[in-house]
Amino acid sequence: MALISVEEGVKRYGATLALDGVSISVEAGDCLALVGGSGSGKTTLLRAINRLTRLDGGRVLVRGEPVDRQDAVRLRRSIGYVQQDGGLIPHWTCLANASLVPSLLGRPDASDCGRRALGAAGLEPGEFGSRYPRELSGGQQQRVAIARAIAAGPDILLMDEPFGALDAITRTEAQDTFIGLRESAGMTACFVTHDMAEALRVATHVAVMREGRIVLQVPAGELVDRATGYAADLLEKSGVTL
Repeated sequence: MALISVEEGVKRYGATLALDGVSISVEAGDCLALVGGSGSGKTTLLRAINRLTRLDGGRVLVRGEPVDRQDAVRLRRSIGYVQQDGGLIPHWTCLANASLVPSLLGRPDASDCGRRALGAAGLEPGEFGSRYPRELSGGQQQRVAIARAIAAGPDILLMDEPFGALDAITRTEAQDTFIGLRESAGMTACFVTHDMAEALRVATHVAVMREGRIVLQVPAGELVDRATGYAADLLEKSGVTL
């Protein structure tokens, strides 16, 4: 059974059809990259998984249960989520940010969870825990955002353009950190990117979106051989040799 399923998902914003009968399936332990240009529906689809977006048609299942039958707050706290801009609380320390979800869950070891998560994300808690987001580089802030997302030990992690604002070197380091974290924890992940090269490097599976539809969904290792048309164009623009 897939850990995440979207079946014929439809979402409209006025006259705009953001999702047009989209179906995806993510098995436990897999990492799915949603790839496409601006306005292709990637973020809308991602946010439907944790009910930040409510579909107009079709359904989403998480852990085999339709999300609209689950308590929205409880569902979101059980799923790690990294926003596009990190979304850190600026007047909270890094440790407070990282400990947020365990605290909301009422765990007495919330601070310990935050410290472990910071360390797993490559930030020494003793050095970075008392700092504020404004005192960090962009890459360090993104590591704190990842730490916050994993601190409560979720089995699912959603990320919206998590590396897009970073320079090339920092981006590669952050990707490596994520790959190591996901593999060591056995997390199932779904992330949004516009970069095919990044999708190939980080994901186990790739879904290419265009105008609210999935035009190609394949294991990452088969993408180059099976890409045609729009998907091939995205590969070329990302510098991937066909």
